[in-house]
Amino acid sequence: MEVTVECHQCGSSLPVEATDTSLQINCGRCKQAFLLGFSDALRADEKVDQCPVCAGGDFYIRKDFDPKVGVSVIVIAALISAGFYYYGQDLVAYGVLGGVALIDLAVYSRLKDLTVCYRCHAEFRGKFEHTADPFDLHTADELEPEYERQVGKR
Repeated sequence: MEVTVECHQCGSSLPVEATDTSLQINCGRCKQAFLLGFSDALRADEKVDQCPVCAGGDFYIRKDFDPKVGVSVIVIAALISAGFYYYGQDLVAYGVLGGVALIDLAVYSRLKDLTVCYRCHAEFRGKFEHTADPFDLHTADELEPEYERQVGKR
């Protein structure tokens, strides 16, 4: 199983393989040290039962795609469509939006799921069964500040 840990000091992503029971890694940018404790289920790629960073047990699933890229594509398509609409080419404007929506749907359907920790945003990739629920804003609003206070960000 591959785990991507987010550094709570500088925000950089640190990919790690879940092989040992415990592992200390250092951030390449800010040199912050992390001690990760992997459970047996994580190392065996069976399920995500406990986060190795924050020891939390609350997770959600999402598609393995950077949301910033997705929003950027939609904004660019909307601007292009607005340009055509401004010059009176309504059908072309709607065609651009429809085409981008179909491309987005095709890409979305081919992507794999990813399990993410609510507290520290660690990402878990592997062949395990993704049993977590979809993202819940209320749960995130409760658990993120708790972890930020724990690491000294708040």
